[in-house]
Amino acid sequence: MSLGEASWGIREFAEIFDVTPRTIRFYEDKGLLKPARNAGVRVFDAEDYLRFERIMRAKRIGFTLDDIKEVLEVTDGHIKDRVELLRRKKNFESAIRSLKRRREDIDVISRNMSEICAIISQNVENVPDSDGVFDLATAYDAKFKQTLADDYSAETLDLKG
Repeated sequence: MSLGEASWGIREFAEIFDVTPRTIRFYEDKGLLKPARNAGVRVFDAEDYLRFERIMRAKRIGFTLDDIKEVLEVTDGHIKDRVELLRRKKNFESAIRSLKRRREDIDVISRNMSEICAIISQNVENVPDSDGVFDLATAYDAKFKQTLADDYSAETLDLKG
């Protein structure tokens, strides 16, 4: 069965996303989900699946339910007022800038942690019967200073005259 033909009850739908049925009902009460009803029973389809996937992704990266609702109101066509659309566009552009900064921060921290793992492997795992703690601290300090020099060089900061 393809995603387009699929449908789920609330328990199945909740299990797919590793949340509780109560969470699904909460999102429905907030107006973020609008499943069909069949004899009073919620029936979620592929559109609900894709929508909830977007909602969960936004939640994981720190958006509030109100933030998500503001986006969905625009994409669902509920906001038609020009002034309100322009206000939201400005807010969305600000969020995009923030996301780009966060992506850069995540990349830097991820690189830094990978370097720490490599240093641990080099100084602890690959040296039998060595506690390696002092070597690790020295090696990490040197790598950290190099990372700072790379991240805050004149080229990175665009300080060239």
